[in-house]
Amino acid sequence: MAAPVTGAAMARGAVIRLAPTPEALARAAGSEVLAVLEAAMAWRGEAHLALAGGRTPEALYRVLASTPFEGWSHVHVWFGDERTVPADHADSNFRMAHDALLAHVPIPVTQVHRLEGEREPSDAAARYDDALGHLAQRQERPVPTLDLVLLGMGADAHTASLFPGSPLLAAPDTADAGPFAAAVHVPALATWRLTLTPATLRAARTTFVLVSGADKHPALRRALGESPALSDAPVTLLHDVPGDVAWFVDPPALFGHRENGERRTENGGRRTEEGGRR
Repeated sequence: MAAPVTGAAMARGAVIRLAPTPEALARAAGSEVLAVLEAAMAWRGEAHLALAGGRTPEALYRVLASTPFEGWSHVHVWFGDERTVPADHADSNFRMAHDALLAHVPIPVTQVHRLEGEREPSDAAARYDDALGHLAQRQERPVPTLDLVLLGMGADAHTASLFPGSPLLAAPDTADAGPFAAAVHVPALATWRLTLTPATLRAARTTFVLVSGADKHPALRRALGESPALSDAPVTLLHDVPGDVAWFVDPPALFGHRENGERRTENGGRRTEEGGRR
């Protein structure tokens, strides 16, 4: 029986934005993405945005592409992670983001910072680490500070390409001199991935985590309502960070499996979508 995430989540400083459907989630997140970008540009003249892969972020990107916004020319785009495939491959996070968003908004090509998945993994990671290092130098900060990082969460509580057991989770916020990006082997997938490191993710000014679907409920409950080890639930690296963190979720992710338009509550009763007890 699924149980809802409890109030323990709020004790960790998590802000939860509940939307009734994945489409509403994308719309709600879209308006807040643009607000964060506008604020960053007002203060610093530019905004640094890191994109995520996945189905839920893709819906958000399509919302952003169709929403009037005059500030795109001042946005720098980064990527939270990438598969080790060419940019035009169907599995590429860059290709998805390009097709859903980047091809439709006037961001200068020089301001789109792609993880080069077609390169040898260590070389691609080193090149991205160097680019992020230059950003940190320009910002006069020990770690590059992205204005907004968009992340998803897997059913195993991974985020970016930080999977359970990843060696990058050993010291999540002690990398004052880098690396800011890394290549990591994922045994469960028998492949290499490219990813921002925990130190870079934790340094973001604002982070939005997009989670939809009942298959994500157990991981969301563990991440926000329990105290799992970081190595078991990598998304918990976002706990107690200096920046703002908001979780955009739909009812199946937050409450568990639906049954004919209803959801089960923690004590086993049923509650309708409007909130009344039956």
